[in-house]
Amino acid sequence: MLKYYFFLVLFWVFFSVKGQPVLKYNEDSFTFKQLNDTLNVANREDGSYRFFLQLYLNKAKKEQHTEHLFEAYYRLSGYEPSAKIAHIYTDSLFSVAKKLPEFYYIRALQTKATNYYYEKDYINSLKYELLALDKIDQEKEPYAYYKSIYSIGLVYFYIQEYQKAYHYFNQARVYYQTGKDYNHVQGYFNSLYREAFALYYLNRHAESTALLQTGLDKKGLLNSDDAVYKIPYFNYVLALNQYHEKHYTESIVLLTDQIDAIALKNDFANLATLYYYMGLNYLQLNNKEDAVAYFKKIDAIFKDHKYSNPEIKEAYTYLIDHYRKQNNVNQELFYTNRMIEVMQYLQKEYKSLSGTLHYKFDTQGLLADKQRLENDLNMQGIFTLFIVLAGGAIVLLLFVIAIRNSRKKRMYLKNYNNLLKEQNVQQEQDLVENNELYNIVSINQTEELAAYQWAQYSETVAETEETKENNTINKKIWDELTQRVTTFEEEKQFLRCINLNDLATEWNSNRTYISKYINQTKGKQFTDYLNDLRIDYFLKVSATDKKWNKLKIEAIAQELGFTSARSFSSAFLKKTKVSPSFYLKKEKEKEDLKEKQPFIAMKASQVS
Repeated sequence: MLKYYFFLVLFWVFFSVKGQPVLKYNEDSFTFKQLNDTLNVANREDGSYRFFLQLYLNKAKKEQHTEHLFEAYYRLSGYEPSAKIAHIYTDSLFSVAKKLPEFYYIRALQTKATNYYYEKDYINSLKYELLALDKIDQEKEPYAYYKSIYSIGLVYFYIQEYQKAYHYFNQARVYYQTGKDYNHVQGYFNSLYREAFALYYLNRHAESTALLQTGLDKKGLLNSDDAVYKIPYFNYVLALNQYHEKHYTESIVLLTDQIDAIALKNDFANLATLYYYMGLNYLQLNNKEDAVAYFKKIDAIFKDHKYSNPEIKEAYTYLIDHYRKQNNVNQELFYTNRMIEVMQYLQKEYKSLSGTLHYKFDTQGLLADKQRLENDLNMQGIFTLFIVLAGGAIVLLLFVIAIRNSRKKRMYLKNYNNLLKEQNVQQEQDLVENNELYNIVSINQTEELAAYQWAQYSETVAETEETKENNTINKKIWDELTQRVTTFEEEKQFLRCINLNDLATEWNSNRTYISKYINQTKGKQFTDYLNDLRIDYFLKVSATDKKWNKLKIEAIAQELGFTSARSFSSAFLKKTKVSPSFYLKKEKEKEDLKEKQPFIAMKASQVS
């Protein structure tokens, strides 16, 4: 842990003061271990990762260290956003691998396959995965062998060779379920999910459902973070099976429950498919209004992310037919144009699979419909009317936005005034707490509070019939956590960039106990507890030390231990019902008014 702190400090030194200190360092300034450890913790989103990666490559070249040269090219091929340049780095891997054991050549093959996979060149991706698989010794390296098996299954899945995909996923699952370490557990759940998905597309819905249920029954093997990530996808495929088994209402309920989890991961590809099946379910229930609403969500994803796939493109067929039946020529033309755009996108994305896919991307019929609709609009003069209405809609939208912003400002002002009142009350309470007699009485407060909270917790545990013994906290651990939390608050340790796992390590405890303790004693989740401590601290110190109000939001967030300005803003708004920018603005206005008051008073006396 200390080495990570060291390299984080190293980043701060390098990239502060307008980056000028960077010029003082080169590849000779660091060991390979220091560079490698730094790359493991560096932020890939800023210049730090690229800088240290280049130093790593330069050092490997200069010292002619073959293994590190391979690792440098490997990292660069995965980091480089340009597919063309990434392939150049991968080709360098093959050159370097000639001087190394065969294991490195296998890694080069797999890296090449990965590059092609992300380009959606599945044919070449499959070619290199199969070459790698052929060279892996299944007996000596079973984990690497079945990892490659899983990757081959993914390629077959995306080129819609579902029977072959199922075959490979099944092999991977059977192997991974025999392992006990967590890598095998993750491999098992990934393979099971993909195998069930392939079964779904093979119309073997009962088998798919049974397999998914097996995975859900074993979800306790996953850690909490992985369970939150993976389980929604299991339920997602379950819902698709329910659709094909004509359980439309049940499918809608299950799909609806997964929307937030999948959207939170920004997985717009699966979210688009989820919306498609929501629309299909509503069509089967003869609820065309909701069906159209979900099909439009698919179009919104295409508009925002330029993503579609051969299956969900049919949503546009339903939209076009819907507006044709309503004699709404404008909307029919709009979605006809959009479907042409989608088809052209699919032609480009899947050009290497034109002989493999079961879908056709012929736009000739759509182009004819487009011409007919445009002619109709010209004849009726509807197009001009549409432009006028669109202009009016924009004006109306701007007006609505202006009203909304005005209301928001009024709401913020009201909440800001309430916040000031709360701060005044808190200041009065602080004066009482500073009283000497109060301090004498409260010496044993921590122990008394721990005893009281323990009694409350014990009653809660006793009332819960399903509480398991290993999930409860004994009194010794409870007392230790009470002392830890008290110290954590009194010494302002929450001003570090820290999470629940970090605290569990520092306190020699586990995240479950700490989370349960915070929930019981503070009445909130750990993240809310941590954020509230930071916000309360900021409100208190900024009330007396006005330099805080002169800082930028990014700087305040960093001082308070937040990972970003955005996370600070969200926490501040949630806590105070006021945006931090509005709060800082009002505080500055208040300070400016105080500074002007003597001058105003002097002017007033001169006039009188």
